[in-house]
Amino acid sequence: MEMELSSFEKQINITILQRGKVYYQKGQVESLGETEDGVWGAVVAGSDDYFVEIEISKKGSVGDYGCDCPYDGDLCKHVVAVLYAIRDEKAIAPEDVPKTTKKKTKLSFQKLLDNISSDELKAFIVQYSKKDSSFKSDLELFFAEKDENFDIEKQIKDQIRKAIKTYSKHEFIDYGSSGKLARELQKILMQGQYYLSKNNILNGSLLCMAYIQEVMPVITYADDSNGSIGDAMDSGISLLTDIAVQSPVDLKEKIAVYLNKELQQDLYFDYGDFGYDMTDLYAQLCLDLSKIDDFLHFADVAIHKARLDRYDYRSSFFIQIKASILQKGNRTEEVQQLIEQQIHLPQMRKVQVEKAIENERFEEAKELLVEGIRLAEEAQHPRVIRDWEETLLHIAVLQNDIPMVRSFTEKFAIGYSFSSHYYNQWKNTYTSEEWRSVINDKINSIRAKSTGEKSSYSKHQDYWLLNEIGPIYIEENMFDQLLALVQRQTDLETILNYHEHLYKLYPAELMKLYSSLLDQHAESANKRNAYQRLMDIVFAIFKDIPSGRETLLAQMLHWKMIYRYRPAMMDELTNILDKINAQGE
Repeated sequence: MEMELSSFEKQINITILQRGKVYYQKGQVESLGETEDGVWGAVVAGSDDYFVEIEISKKGSVGDYGCDCPYDGDLCKHVVAVLYAIRDEKAIAPEDVPKTTKKKTKLSFQKLLDNISSDELKAFIVQYSKKDSSFKSDLELFFAEKDENFDIEKQIKDQIRKAIKTYSKHEFIDYGSSGKLARELQKILMQGQYYLSKNNILNGSLLCMAYIQEVMPVITYADDSNGSIGDAMDSGISLLTDIAVQSPVDLKEKIAVYLNKELQQDLYFDYGDFGYDMTDLYAQLCLDLSKIDDFLHFADVAIHKARLDRYDYRSSFFIQIKASILQKGNRTEEVQQLIEQQIHLPQMRKVQVEKAIENERFEEAKELLVEGIRLAEEAQHPRVIRDWEETLLHIAVLQNDIPMVRSFTEKFAIGYSFSSHYYNQWKNTYTSEEWRSVINDKINSIRAKSTGEKSSYSKHQDYWLLNEIGPIYIEENMFDQLLALVQRQTDLETILNYHEHLYKLYPAELMKLYSSLLDQHAESANKRNAYQRLMDIVFAIFKDIPSGRETLLAQMLHWKMIYRYRPAMMDELTNILDKINAQGE
């Protein structure tokens, strides 16, 4: 969203704007400062504290902005509150307020540091370390390489445990606290990123290994619905991976031993993909260290355990990665033996199928695929069935088997959800004259299916027909037939799915449909998000159908009268009318 600091109000939803302004006026914007030239940061206090960062150019344009709150819209009230605070700090008058003498702004943090002497800074550090033990710990960790006796692992574990204790209540971390804890964990991990940037690989690896050990158990007693602690865990594994790639041999060996030990715990697999990501790293390290047999032994134990516990996905994962490691280690005979033993697994079967196709052994590939489909049907794995059928189509194309190509492309085009890609592939196997007959027969068969005596679609016949035939009408430019089906619908959202194909050709017919359905939608809406959706629809129609604008404006004014006791709806109506008026100016 492009906007200027002096006039950002014009670009922001009025409700979000008002809420943000209230936060600013109540003094809930804290720790505001220019962390570097053009980049401002602040904490906005409320039920939870959220960190906001905004870029402001020298000319006053608002650049990138972000907030770590859970709001999933473009711009939240916390960002608005900070925009107000920055404008006040920079003494920029809003566009509609006369400019006064510009007040002097305080130095940016970087410029302040430039003005402080080395002795002054040392004196401050000594004094502040006595007051704040966390500051002292951070400082010691940052400069750990200066002290060869400094225990990084202990320091990291102490910091994490302290943070966990801060945000835990009765051995549980609630939803709000989990986000705050995750932010603290990410700050701790930043030190590891700093070590990596300075090529301090050893300290970086020690930090990451301690971090992963301490953070993983937290997920078992935290409400991590927003995934923030999981993200913090992923960040730790990702950083360890980056460090391991650059590590010397002796350190790679230490990391490999660490991973082998940690991965004995089901914990890493039970609460996400952490164990799988760590296994990938362990496999790569074993390859780098020429210790493939170590990994194979680890994988065999894991496969056996997963089967005992009936974890099919986990056992399949370890079998696949075992095959991959054997392949990368050029142990071809063992790979082939493993594939033959585990041919019931889709990934193992896929290897055999691809090899057969590559060597043009198409009949062998088809036999493998047919058997694979049978097994997938027994296991009720529709995604696997579809994968095998698509591979059969691929073979049919290679063999120029037109009947088989037609069979599969028709099935994929309209047998599941509609696919334009497969539809056109199906269509291209016929001449134009042949196709007219084929598609008319198909349309008639679909219609017959909906009206048959034993049809299960009779209660929702019009909707089902539109869903099945509508996409065909669009592909064939049969818009008059499409309109006829759309006119039989009673759901506004269903009709809107076809709006872009019809509004230029049939504006009056659509407006007749929309008018009554919009009134019904307004009557049934009872939440702000429903009102916002309604106004979004109205605005889209207003833009696309100029001949219907008078009708839409009259409807909105009518809603303002009859729904005047719905304040949220009144807000949204005011917003949309202002938006329409602004465009007309």
